[in-house]
Amino acid sequence: MSKKFIQRLGLKDKLLALIVPLLVLAAWQGAVSQKLCSDLILTPPLTLLNTLVELAQSGDLTLNILASLKRVMIGFLLGGTSGFVLGILMALSPFLNSIFGPLIKALQQVPEFAWMPLIIMFLGIDESAKYFFVAIGAFYPMVLNTYQGVSGVPEKYHELARVFDYKSFRYLFKVIIPSALPSIITGIRLSLGLSWMFVVGAELFGSDSGVGYLMTWGRAVFQIDLVMAGLILVGVIGFAMNVLLEIAEKRFLLWREPVDGRPV
Repeated sequence: MSKKFIQRLGLKDKLLALIVPLLVLAAWQGAVSQKLCSDLILTPPLTLLNTLVELAQSGDLTLNILASLKRVMIGFLLGGTSGFVLGILMALSPFLNSIFGPLIKALQQVPEFAWMPLIIMFLGIDESAKYFFVAIGAFYPMVLNTYQGVSGVPEKYHELARVFDYKSFRYLFKVIIPSALPSIITGIRLSLGLSWMFVVGAELFGSDSGVGYLMTWGRAVFQIDLVMAGLILVGVIGFAMNVLLEIAEKRFLLWREPVDGRPV
């Protein structure tokens, strides 16, 4: 295999990225094997692997992951869509920006988990409460990045739209959104990532399914392997989401002109 071919595939970078995780796993397994830490507190990696395999074989793994993903997608669509629309309106209307801008900046300073007691008071602990909590996490990155992207559309694009007499929706979909797309996609990535973290937090407060429920159940019956398996699932699924969004971002932004031979 030639050096050029290896560089093209990015194998060198991928192999380097595996060094630290492999060292951590080796140290982890060694600490338990040498009795430096009780396996009741620090579950060995091989035991975790067996736990994940058993969950997969029983079907519990798939059911809980799908339950969490369903809540993520519904909450993300609610919060992301509302943030996207409001971000565009604020960027295009100074009046709306003067009304909603300070309010959003003030509410953004409130830790998201501080909303949970209020949400439980009004919505209980059923599915609607989880959707709303996830929507809060998805809302802020989407509205702020959309506003930033639309506000940053170059003036020459507006002038060009006036020359071609673009009006209303045509102006929005031909000029505004394409120009702001890089910032909008960044907002989508941040919103979806926070949605995934928030759904696990929502499930910890009260649920009968989901990855967060799996971790809560493991804590209740003192099965540390279930808790740690849940942590691994959260990390792996979150990482997979980010990778897929990076691939989608590159696909959507192929039209961008390169600068000095590099993508913008």
